[in-house]
Amino acid sequence: MFVRVKATQNSPRRSVQICQSKRVGKKVSQTIVRHVGIAMDDKEQEQLVQLAHVIRAKLEVEHSEALPLFSPEQIAGQPMRKGPKPGHKGKPIDEVLLRDCVEQARVVEGIHDVFGALFDELGFHKIVEGQNADILKSVVLARVANPQSKHRTAALLEEDFAIKLPLDRIYRMMDALYDKRDELQPIVHAATASLFDEKLDVCFFDVTTLYFESIQEDDLRGFGYSKDQKFHQGQVVLALATTEHGLPVGYRLFHGATAEISTLLECVQSWRSRFRLGHVVFVADRGMMSQKNLAALEAAKCQYIVGASLHKLSAAWKRKVLDAQGYRLGAVESDAVWVKQFELQPGQRLITSYSAKRAHKDAKDRERLLKALASRLGKERKYTTHEGKAVASIHDDKVKSDAQWDGMYGILTNADSSLEPLEILARYRRLWTVEEAFRISKHDLKMRPIFHFKKERIEAHIAICFLAYALLRHAQHRVRLRKVHISVEVLRNELLRVQASVLRDQRFKGVYRVPSSMSQLARDIYGAFDLKRSLTPTALT
Repeated sequence: MFVRVKATQNSPRRSVQICQSKRVGKKVSQTIVRHVGIAMDDKEQEQLVQLAHVIRAKLEVEHSEALPLFSPEQIAGQPMRKGPKPGHKGKPIDEVLLRDCVEQARVVEGIHDVFGALFDELGFHKIVEGQNADILKSVVLARVANPQSKHRTAALLEEDFAIKLPLDRIYRMMDALYDKRDELQPIVHAATASLFDEKLDVCFFDVTTLYFESIQEDDLRGFGYSKDQKFHQGQVVLALATTEHGLPVGYRLFHGATAEISTLLECVQSWRSRFRLGHVVFVADRGMMSQKNLAALEAAKCQYIVGASLHKLSAAWKRKVLDAQGYRLGAVESDAVWVKQFELQPGQRLITSYSAKRAHKDAKDRERLLKALASRLGKERKYTTHEGKAVASIHDDKVKSDAQWDGMYGILTNADSSLEPLEILARYRRLWTVEEAFRISKHDLKMRPIFHFKKERIEAHIAICFLAYALLRHAQHRVRLRKVHISVEVLRNELLRVQASVLRDQRFKGVYRVPSSMSQLARDIYGAFDLKRSLTPTALT
């Protein structure tokens, strides 16, 4: 098999295909094994070609002469559907009368068809062994479909997927998963890195907190600054790194009292040794900026792009930043910006930018604050000055001083000078992808609140959520390469609607599967994974 890029005459469209050469006599013909997608520019072509190489390698393994480890149904991620047994009492499907049938169950097939196949393709079935691998797969898919407690998950697996899984077996699987926690992240990272052909050059880093329905403390749970405003409950600190499209790079758990500013260096050192990260630029918000932290990163020869607080600069540097001379006009994601760069010290640059869109937002925010101050002058706020002990008034000079910074933003970096200021600004603005990752993890996958209290189960719970997040992001990325741009919520909901009714013939006791219809979007999702789904009713038993 080989990857081919076929151009369209008089059009920018380029078709990326996986092909196979077959010899018939003296002639060699090429057949398309799989259509990967359409590229409209060089960047899209590079991404599709890399994905095609990953798929090609897996197809070659599946088509090798060695006996497959799984049945074709398992490889395709489809539920096992048995044909009619010899001598069974059920009537042939074309002779069944609808009035004699009752619905026995309704099963969600879309989640298993797509995410089940992807689970195996990414290598997640190798994390734990034996029956625990099947249980892990079922629990992760259930987390993707309808995140609930482990007790409720066991019930939903039977209700929605026709999978009977006792709760104690789920807990035993979680204990096995904890033992394999050091092997899990390299597998997830390898799945992401395979899409970049070892060209992963930027990681987006951020930290959040996950709270418990508990006030207990131990060597993992503790009290600290809560981003969910749950200061009266125990928590853990979760650090996460992703690519610019939100694909997972790695994560790490810290004690709940850990300050986020101290997590970056520890994570970087851990991931560089375990994942063999090369010259990767880490992007983080201004909460990670401290001279001690940045000095440690530089000592570790790590490149960074972090937010900088312009208000904390010296008076001399502030005058240089506000001087309009030297600013150049450019565009970042359709936003017109003026950028300028300074060398703060050897090897470290300060990139400053001005955006009219941001200036409008800053002015509106200050206006709302001033209106609130007008009605609450008795309380100390950002723009007030005290006269005596009990009187406060708005300080006009402070308001004017603050207004001159409207639309301004600063970024610190030690990245190579080949990275232009506009490119650095563009990378920093992509930091929202890791913030979105936390939103998906917390809300779509309901990673918190955490109800487990044993350290092993807590870490296993986070690992299950991380695998579910990885599946969602890889699926979204695969669909995006087919020019279908949808959120993970829409992706999941479309597949939840791909169902089948299990009907029982009350007279002749036959059991039949009647598939639901599929929307065009669901068909597009299946097409991105080269999956086909028959809409013809079939006999099960």
